[in-house]
Amino acid sequence: MNETLFYVFGIALILSAVVVSAIGLKFEDFPANRGILAGTVLYFAALVGATAVFAVLNAREEAEHREAEQAAEETTSTTTEASGGGATTTPSGEGGASTVKLAADPSQIAYATDALSAKAGRVTIDFDNPNQAIPHDVCVDGPSGDELGCSEVVTGDASTLDLTNLKPGEYTFFCSVDGHEQAGMTGTLTVQ
Repeated sequence: MNETLFYVFGIALILSAVVVSAIGLKFEDFPANRGILAGTVLYFAALVGATAVFAVLNAREEAEHREAEQAAEETTSTTTEASGGGATTTPSGEGGASTVKLAADPSQIAYATDALSAKAGRVTIDFDNPNQAIPHDVCVDGPSGDELGCSEVVTGDASTLDLTNLKPGEYTFFCSVDGHEQAGMTGTLTVQ
């Protein structure tokens, strides 16, 4: 709506300027009195003001639209990472080392995925908690139920958990904050 009004007032301003210029060229004594001059100046001041106001409002709407698109792209990116097998695995250059990414759901007590996979050897879990109000971490239990380690508990931040010499098998990852694992904040890390 603001974009349309910006163009309407902009076009009216241009057309008015052309008409007043044509009148001024045709009649040498234009404007003939101070009243017409004052009215013409007020008319143009109103058109310029309206055009400027709607230009600012239009720019604000476009900025909000861009921010909403970027937020949607970030959400889609996080969802894509979460749905494509749970995480991205990146070889780190060392023999048998890999890095997986895990994020907490920003709106509830949950991880963005309940399945991760990595190669046997050294595994690093890059954990991100975008939630500004609820603290989370990531801990890993071995196949026999023994705890192998936990990341730092973070709120609106990221932390890392390094695990060494993981053998092929299924490991459990979970949040150790009171009640979060019981609320379903858990998953399976498959090491191959």
